Amino acid sequence: MIKIYRTFNNELKEIWLQLEQRSHITPFQYYNWLLNWHQTAGSKYSLFIVCVKFGDQVEAILPLGIDSTRRVKTLEWLGGSHNDYMSPVLHLNSEKVFKDIHSIWSEVVSALPRFDVLHLAKQVPRLGNKDNPFLNIYPSNISMNSYQSKIGSEWEVFKESIPKKVLADSRRQRKRLSNLGSLKFNVINANENNHAFLKIMFAFKQERYKQMGVNNFLKLKEHRDFYQNIPQSISSTARIHCSTLTLDGEVIALHWGLIDKSTFYYLMPAYNISEWAKFSPGKLLLEDLMKWSIENKLSLFDFTGGEEAYKKIWSNNAISLHEIIHPFTARGYAYLFLLDLGRPVKKFILKIVKNFF
Repeated sequence: MIKIYRTFNNELKEIWLQLEQRSHITPFQYYNWLLNWHQTAGSKYSLFIVCVKFGDQVEAILPLGIDSTRRVKTLEWLGGSHNDYMSPVLHLNSEKVFKDIHSIWSEVVSALPRFDVLHLAKQVPRLGNKDNPFLNIYPSNISMNSYQSKIGSEWEVFKESIPKKVLADSRRQRKRLSNLGSLKFNVINANENNHAFLKIMFAFKQERYKQMGVNNFLKLKEHRDFYQNIPQSISSTARIHCSTLTLDGEVIALHWGLIDKSTFYYLMPAYNISEWAKFSPGKLLLEDLMKWSIENKLSLFDFTGGEEAYKKIWSNNAISLHEIIHPFTARGYAYLFLLDLGRPVKKFILKIVKNFF
């Protein structure tokens, strides 16, 4: 019934690409996306990719892995911080996986090496018209909301749902910038301009992370390599989309994202905070991207997970993303106990027991 792959090989590739064509899937479960992730940012993960078959038909692929550098072994969906949505890859017509998820999961756990904690994060609530079966194997919690806009076919109609004050501020900022030079929205060829575009994006993002006082994951080469090495076409339907807002040719804001079928995924916005922040260039580029999406007949603009205020302003729909954290060993129970403690206490105890685990 199941086969576990420890590497991305040609046999798995053939099975996976075929299933992609007839499955419930987001771009973050495409073979090329996760292969690139494992070759770059996810290289420290040990792969346990489960192929579920009934007879001759592949019903599901479960892209799982364990971070081999941790003392507490945590089984997770592949993709880490680069995946905004996580789920199994399920055949469109699958009934058996939904009905037999508990027996399938029991077989999977028995076939895997020992691990301490199961942590399935950022799980979508539904796959097609059915509930995600992995939300039923253990109790789950809502970890965050994800925001989208059903954008329709006309900008003039859509913008009626946006507060007039927001639109008025955009018009004012565009006028101020246009008085300083030529303001232009550009969709660029990601293959031809990849190096230059990403160099600017990394610089903008790292400066922003520094300003916010948050972890700068882009300081690590493997995370920069994720963006530098990903193919322009991720699948037969999904591709990278890069855009900029320039003033007299200077990039003042940019965005790196995805288009898959009729959905635009808004993933990595960045802007020049040192010189142009007071003009809200990021917001202006977002507005341009939403107009562009409508003009190009897309139907959904997906901001993915996170509670940022601007997402709530520009969206008209939301879904809840779920998380499962379940211990399998005494070490796993102890680890989760520490996670549940208050920050000051947890920091103190972790300092004491760091060598124990």
